[in-house]
Amino acid sequence: MRRLIYPALITALAALGACSTERAAETDPYAGLSEAVRDWRLALVDSPACPAPAPEAGVEGPGAREGCRSFAETCKVEAPLTEAERASGAQVKALTGLRWEAWDPVASEFRNASAAAYFTRAGETWTRSDAPPVNLSTCQPFAAG
Repeated sequence: MRRLIYPALITALAALGACSTERAAETDPYAGLSEAVRDWRLALVDSPACPAPAPEAGVEGPGAREGCRSFAETCKVEAPLTEAERASGAQVKALTGLRWEAWDPVASEFRNASAAAYFTRAGETWTRSDAPPVNLSTCQPFAAG
């Protein structure tokens, strides 16, 4: 009898865990944001922000092929929605900062680089838009000087 109970119990617990995970994703307004930030990082690697070192530079190791390395998400804060964003169906907005090292072809070395972006969620879809430079510790935009 015990042999029949354990597999049934394990199956029931696994099903319960799957349901609670799905329910949490439905109620989490930021579900999917991590994937959107990852996609941004991949887009940066494919952009002029990450110029790949020329073969004659002799660069080896991380970033040698991509032109960027050591990506780190430095801050993430909730951002206020504009009336226009609300009217278009947006539910939540976040401001995120990234830091990385990008190849500098003039200096022939990796140099610190950073950027910030707004991520706005409408339905299940996150869209990214440019943001002003931010303090990478607090995600607060720098005051216009």
